Amino acid sequence: MLEGPFMRVPTGIPGFDELIEGGFIEDDVILLTGGPGAGKSTFGIQYLYEGVTRYNEPGVYVTFDESPARIMRNMWRHNWDLERLIKENKLRIIRADPLKYSRYIKRSMVNERADAEEMTLEGVLNQIYQNVQKIGAKRLFIDSLTTLKISRDPVDIRFILLEFIKNIEGLYCTTLISSENKSGSDTFNVEEYLAEGVISLNVSRIGGEKMRSIEILKMRGVKHDESIHPYMITDSGIVIDPHGSLLGQKADVFRTTPQKKEHIDEFR
Repeated sequence: MLEGPFMRVPTGIPGFDELIEGGFIEDDVILLTGGPGAGKSTFGIQYLYEGVTRYNEPGVYVTFDESPARIMRNMWRHNWDLERLIKENKLRIIRADPLKYSRYIKRSMVNERADAEEMTLEGVLNQIYQNVQKIGAKRLFIDSLTTLKISRDPVDIRFILLEFIKNIEGLYCTTLISSENKSGSDTFNVEEYLAEGVISLNVSRIGGEKMRSIEILKMRGVKHDESIHPYMITDSGIVIDPHGSLLGQKADVFRTTPQKKEHIDEFR
């Protein structure tokens, strides 16, 4: 952990910490937005994995979408042995069932009695709290906040997200929360205002190639880079070019042909 006016938490993600003065401010809640395939889950899990293996900071991963078994299998692609970290009590993966949560909210809206065993928001928060306490977690990744936005009433959504994020802030973990960002949507995303920082992962196509870019929209208390930088999802995880720009000469960092492979190594 880095020293400064505030304690800093380095992500360990190659190229990223250079953009935020060395790391997140300790105990902040950071929102990670992006569309499908942008790498939000990879970014968050890499943040936890590096925290355990490089900085000896236990972490908790909360998933509303995929099963722990599938997550562990998929992360083998990057040679991340999550099962070993779980056995060593340095990592916990929590599956919060979105179907149970959804059923509870729908029943609550019509004043029906919900099954006590079903997953309420309070139940999710309690589950997170218990696992954080059991392993002394310093890092938390919640994937994704979109699942909690099931009400059609914007006021209800605002209240749910406000309650959730404020409770997460009280866990004293440096937290990443992912949220789906639908392209072309002008929907008011209250979570962007509640979080201390917002990181946007974008995927587009230019000249037939898939182009990935990362932008830090805000980071309170941190002098952050305001440029749009290219990144790649490699066999070792996400790698960001902190010096390149999509508008500059290093935009070809995305190319995956053999002659362009050296660009990956330039900013590791």
